[in-house]
Amino acid sequence: MNYVFMVLIFIFSFYQFFIKGFNKEIMDTFNSNSISNIAHYLSFGAINSFFANRFFEIDWMLWITFYSIIGILICKKTEKGERKYSQKLIIFLIVFLFFSIYRVPTHPASFEKYINSKEMYQCVTRWECVKISSEISEHDSLRAKAEILSINGYTFDWYVLYAKGYIQLANDKGNIEEINGVNICGFWIEY
Repeated sequence: MNYVFMVLIFIFSFYQFFIKGFNKEIMDTFNSNSISNIAHYLSFGAINSFFANRFFEIDWMLWITFYSIIGILICKKTEKGERKYSQKLIIFLIVFLFFSIYRVPTHPASFEKYINSKEMYQCVTRWECVKISSEISEHDSLRAKAEILSINGYTFDWYVLYAKGYIQLANDKGNIEEINGVNICGFWIEY
């Protein structure tokens, strides 16, 4: 079903931007020396990459949307005078704010995915993880060692501009390992 919606959006946006074209009022908002095809191309890329991100959960498509919107803002006309650059800067900051809020995950599955992306840990269930490490044996050979760790504590907190995740793991001997992460603009940073 997502493919049908994506094809319909693609056909509609292709018709709107390349066949029908912009109306005169919209074109008057662009600088006269800018090429209208660039505005069409950026609008086409922004809309289709946004919906591709929504329907198919392809995270990197949102970056195309962001850069396309920034390109459109650069082409836009502003008032003459000193406020010209400050207006564009304010609009850019507002777009960046919405972009960063949209990219911050609201569900703990994102933190679990981040933990599983680390080479050492695989958390398949909510109550235990597997830690895979390597060790050198007595005969100087390298071997993999798997250790099951129980999850003692797990938290995920979403704030509008960022999210925080925490997991506490313990092995059979009682050794505790903690993983803390903060997500800013969709990127997990361990601290």
